[in-house]
Amino acid sequence: MTTYCIVFSLILVLNFFVGTTPWTIYGDEVVAFTAKVSRDVTFGSHDIIKYDAVMTNLGKSYDPQTGIFTAPYDGLYSISCSLMAHYNNEVLLRVVKNGGKVSKLYSASKTYPQAGQTLLLLLNKGDKIWVQNDKPQSASLHDHGSYNVFSGFLIKALIK
Repeated sequence: MTTYCIVFSLILVLNFFVGTTPWTIYGDEVVAFTAKVSRDVTFGSHDIIKYDAVMTNLGKSYDPQTGIFTAPYDGLYSISCSLMAHYNNEVLLRVVKNGGKVSKLYSASKTYPQAGQTLLLLLNKGDKIWVQNDKPQSASLHDHGSYNVFSGFLIKALIK
């Protein structure tokens, strides 16, 4: 796995310097995003979390204005997220696919615990993934640009 990551990184760097557009690896499109919350933020009941600080958005499939990732291809994707609640409240987040619950993350109050998970999901082109508050009241995330992250990448495009 490590060798694959090194080779993948080298190909991306070489493509960048050569100026290849769109970014390709062995003929496959590259889809990868990582975005984080850049500051402490409070969001309302069932609000979608908008990870505003985009670090990577190859394929431009993550929209920081909406907080939604849209799968550009049918395929197997890795989706990850992490959570740290603000000290004064607990937070329950829901990972959502097309409006349906996929998973949940929980962070208790008064302790600054972190939660995180990685999901392997078969997605169809156009499927939407987001993270939202799963509670009927507002909640606050503790962050200074490093604790609350949402990311994903295409592992392999699939042909139906």
